[in-house]
Amino acid sequence: MRSKLLGNLTLFVFGLTIIMFVMSACSPYHPTPYDALTEFPGYLTKENLASLTVLQQEAVADGLVLLYRYQPDLDVDEYCLATTFVTEEKNDGWRAQSASKLECGNNLSGRFMAIFTVGGNITGLTTAYGLSKDGSQVRIQWSDGTVSVVPLINNVFLKSRPANLQVDHIDLLDADNTVLENMSWPD
Repeated sequence: MRSKLLGNLTLFVFGLTIIMFVMSACSPYHPTPYDALTEFPGYLTKENLASLTVLQQEAVADGLVLLYRYQPDLDVDEYCLATTFVTEEKNDGWRAQSASKLECGNNLSGRFMAIFTVGGNITGLTTAYGLSKDGSQVRIQWSDGTVSVVPLINNVFLKSRPANLQVDHIDLLDADNTVLENMSWPD
């Protein structure tokens, strides 16, 4: 009786070990932050990952916010601008936590476009981003009264804060701090 119980326990532990091994092998963790962009809620697939160009990244809330451009269809000359917040997990893999897409089009560097997103799967996070061919920086007015001045680098800007906030407005500024354009969001 005792040997049968010991045998069943051994079989149970062995089976549990196999299940845990298989589950860890099927884990949705990715080896790099860029590979994690193919995971839901991201916009990339393994097929269009080759079209990825990371324009900026920012470390925030124990992760990275990546601002990137990609082609949703490799056969069409159209690009999208998006952000995804990714975190590094304990097993050294990366996971996508939240994503936002501004716009898709043939020429994304034309007019001033800006947006902000609030929230993340595991943390409070607010991200403001956008693009413009004009101007040298943007001024972001946050709902808590904080003002961030962020440079345009390669015609894009990115600023994240580890809190659930709103953005009141974003001003596009020239080198002399003259407002060229602005976007605002009513309460």
